[in-house]
Amino acid sequence: MAKQAAKATKETAFTPYEENHHLVPLGFTITVVPRGQANAIGDRLKKCGSACWFITHGEGTAPSDVAQALGVSDSSKHIVFGFLKKDMWPDYKTALLERFKVSPFARGIAYYIDLTALCGVSVYKMLANIQVVDKPIKKKRKEAPKNMPENKKYEAILVIVNNGFTDLVMNAARAAGARGGTIISARGTGNKEIEKFFGVVITPEKEIVMILVKSEIRDAVLAAVNKEAGIDSKGQGIAFSIPVSDVAGLRGEEASPIEK
Repeated sequence: MAKQAAKATKETAFTPYEENHHLVPLGFTITVVPRGQANAIGDRLKKCGSACWFITHGEGTAPSDVAQALGVSDSSKHIVFGFLKKDMWPDYKTALLERFKVSPFARGIAYYIDLTALCGVSVYKMLANIQVVDKPIKKKRKEAPKNMPENKKYEAILVIVNNGFTDLVMNAARAAGARGGTIISARGTGNKEIEKFFGVVITPEKEIVMILVKSEIRDAVLAAVNKEAGIDSKGQGIAFSIPVSDVAGLRGEEASPIEK
């Protein structure tokens, strides 16, 4: 019986799909550009094989003197969220860097985040823009593309805060070394039992502040934001960070391996 149970367990054990199939890794791109540039960014994503992307509005938080120095007076932004195969990021990044050089009105910033999991093979096929995933012979299995150097110098900090407290967030972040960020309007909802337990009301009017920082100051920025606009403050801010695989469009920084 023990042998039969062991055999049944072995036969029904879950095997990750990627262990038996050659899959090109997927990533999530975030591109922030002046309002009016989003459609061009979408066209570029399409040319790089992206299956879908999403456009939303935001506001830049760069100080007015910085905006004037760049020749840009309007802080309105478009944020383009897209899915992209990892081996196409270098092409997308190169195209963006060329576009950002055209004029101050075309400048922006973009970063790429590796996806660690997806909810199903069909979703992968859709986002990867492919119809069939071959099952290669293990002896001839190819390694995933390695043409995108990993960049661990930057992380993206996201702060979900009550409406009207973004200035408090950005002032704290700048004091800790951050340059600027992008604000997105959002609506919040939550578990009422959790609200009662923690004594926190999750108000509908929310704003999300996205801040790209060097990894070395991440903890300092998070600590500063939490102190000034954390969950125990009127802003009820929730801040967290996500790793960034690569960036494009940062001015005044050393070139990443792809740019050299």
